[in-house]
Amino acid sequence: MKKSLALISLAATAAIALAGCSAPAAETTTASPTTTAIAATPSATTDSPAPPEASTDGTPITITAGDVVVTATLNDSQVAQDFAATLPVTLPWFRNAGIEYITELPAPMTETGPFYTDVQPGDIVYYNPLDSITIIYEETSSVPTLTKMGEITSDLSVFESLPNDVDMRIERK
Repeated sequence: MKKSLALISLAATAAIALAGCSAPAAETTTASPTTTAIAATPSATTDSPAPPEASTDGTPITITAGDVVVTATLNDSQVAQDFAATLPVTLPWFRNAGIEYITELPAPMTETGPFYTDVQPGDIVYYNPLDSITIIYEETSSVPTLTKMGEITSDLSVFESLPNDVDMRIERK
């Protein structure tokens, strides 16, 4: 049961990215670091229950979409630290393939890895080739250019009931 993890940011490129983003789980690669910051915009807040194996290290955040509030933790990777420096921020997200929400960032963030291919539901990842962040809420395969930024620490099922296109506000807890 192989699902494509298409990390894209524009609906117009969805078909192309879905065809080219599937990769074996054992493959790894590296990329050159890039640096920048993203712009922040304000919004709202609410709460959900926690799944198993929630991390206690890192930066606790909330992700708010309408009346739904999800808790998460950003890890200590450079890309997660860069993103945390932009908080609070409201970004437009779109559902992709019924397994993830994706947002495109206005500019690249510092990318120093480590890259990984063992994606799990609940992972928050940065996809360097498209300068996008993905929240994975269902089982999927991976691509070799993902950097794990953090993980959702509350119930993932709430993502199933969100609209296909939704603004999400991310802020420090």
